[in-house]
Amino acid sequence: MSIFLGFSFFRFYRRQYKILAIYEAFEESSKRTLHPIEIGRETQLHTLDVMKVLSTTPELFVKVPGRTSKGVNMYALRSSVIVQGSDAVTAYINRLARRDRILYYTMWFMIVVFFIVAGIRSIALVRTLFFA
Repeated sequence: MSIFLGFSFFRFYRRQYKILAIYEAFEESSKRTLHPIEIGRETQLHTLDVMKVLSTTPELFVKVPGRTSKGVNMYALRSSVIVQGSDAVTAYINRLARRDRILYYTMWFMIVVFFIVAGIRSIALVRTLFFA
């Protein structure tokens, strides 16, 4: 879900396994930068899914201009992610996915409670208007 200025909610919710697969592709590759098509081939994910994950998670991946003048963009892991071990990065991604999941269900719970309260209030209003 995107909102103002490109800020998106729930970036890790339901994308946790895709993010981990892309991270593993970077870890297993001998090259520092990879093109989304290369990542898609290694992870068996669709290229558009790979591009969406790479562009919406700037905490992990950074866009690097390509070597050619054709405007080809490559992606790399951030230096802060490279320094950490794979267990720490996996725990970080899982923690963010859990946070997004909790926020998602909390939002839906609040919406349901709002409609229940509004329904109860409207029943009380109808009773006072017509049966008073």
